[in-house]
Amino acid sequence: MIAKYKVWLQIGGLATLVLLGFGVGWSWQGALGDAKYDKRETEYTEARAEAEQQARSEEMRRAAAVEGIRREARERIDVVEADAADADSTAVGLREQVAKLSRRPARCPAVDDGGQAEPDKDKLRLGIVLEQMEAEGRRMARAADEAIAAGLTCEEQYDSLNSSPKQSASL
Repeated sequence: MIAKYKVWLQIGGLATLVLLGFGVGWSWQGALGDAKYDKRETEYTEARAEAEQQARSEEMRRAAAVEGIRREARERIDVVEADAADADSTAVGLREQVAKLSRRPARCPAVDDGGQAEPDKDKLRLGIVLEQMEAEGRRMARAADEAIAAGLTCEEQYDSLNSSPKQSASL
């Protein structure tokens, strides 16, 4: 009878060893899978951090480029405004001279005593029309200068945002 139990004990021991082998193999495969997963997760995390760093540096480069363009545009607008102010002061001086000359009556050679005649009304009207034309011309020139500066600024910003760092470094 012991022989009968011996066989069953051997079969049970063999089954236990087989199950133990499967369990060890299963654990070993799981550990290998976990190691691969952990390695892949680490690589993804590093790649993501590097991509974020590159995106931040590109964003900072673009922001710096836009700020530089804005600064240049402000300088251009300041130059245009200074030129307009100089033109305005020159125009004021010329208008004062025209007004002074238009108030002075013309000499009439027909009068023997050297008296003064009435100022020429047509010349006065012409002076007023010329003054109005000059003021409108200055206004239009200022608007055109500002539009040019704004257009150039917009174009530079667009170019800076659409260029890669290698292209902008070569410029």
